[in-house]
Amino acid sequence: MTASPDRFGRSTDRWDHVNHSLLFLEIASLSGPGGTENDREMARAPLHRVLRDAFAESDIPWSSCRHTERHDGVLVVIPPSVTTSAIVDRLIPRIRDRVRRYNREAAPVRMQLRASLHVGPVTVSAGGLSGQAIAAASRLLSAPELTGSDSDLAVMVSSQVYETVIRHASGYADPTRYLEIRTDESGTAAWLFAPDPGTSSRYWAG
Repeated sequence: MTASPDRFGRSTDRWDHVNHSLLFLEIASLSGPGGTENDREMARAPLHRVLRDAFAESDIPWSSCRHTERHDGVLVVIPPSVTTSAIVDRLIPRIRDRVRRYNREAAPVRMQLRASLHVGPVTVSAGGLSGQAIAAASRLLSAPELTGSDSDLAVMVSSQVYETVIRHASGYADPTRYLEIRTDESGTAAWLFAPDPGTSSRYWAG
């Protein structure tokens, strides 16, 4: 069977129906003078700079991933060659640090990000990326507990990521720093991590 190319002419055979880490990032808010809808559009460029710098510092090639604009942010599909633990331990902390640096240097408008992390198969076609795993990552991003955080970066991980990567980990992936929540009427479990627990006391103790 011959693999079909995507819209960039790349073969899709190593992507289709294979588990990938799905990192969904979105601008939660822009605060301060000038935090308008127009500023949200302008913030897309620094958001991409934040991501590219964080990926480079984490030794995860941005060019090896697939990324697509979604809502006020970007969906990044990371290949199976990059472990999910590397995303949790290396990439997410560097995104947090880059957002903080941006907020220090780009005053008076402060950017807050929310993110979700899930693992699952994706379907790649000429029209783009699709699959239930992408829909699940999007639902995580909409959880009220995540949208209510006032951290520079608030992160929600799926139960699958927590159970397979975080539960027995240490360091940035310390499981004691995650709070279990129920994300929808079906009672689906997910885990909230806010890098600044002192500023997220509504959902965090510790």
